[in-house]
Amino acid sequence: MAQCEGKTRKGERCARNTRTGSSYCSIHVDQERRTRSPRVEEWDRDSIMKAAVGFALVGAIFLFRFRR
Repeated sequence: MAQCEGKTRKGERCARNTRTGSSYCSIHVDQERRTRSPRVEEWDRDSIMKAAVGFALVGAIFLFRFRR
């Protein structure tokens, strides 16, 4: 088994063995979750609302501009 990649409170590398299929031991699993990058499709509500308002404004501008 490999050595855990987690950091202790002192800032040193953990000396425990890793869990199966992971780079961290059972104590430092939370560090593994924090190091993973967020998925691209995970958007927060604020970003979705800004995009929706932007599209609505552009749509309204085109509707009133080219409506004759």
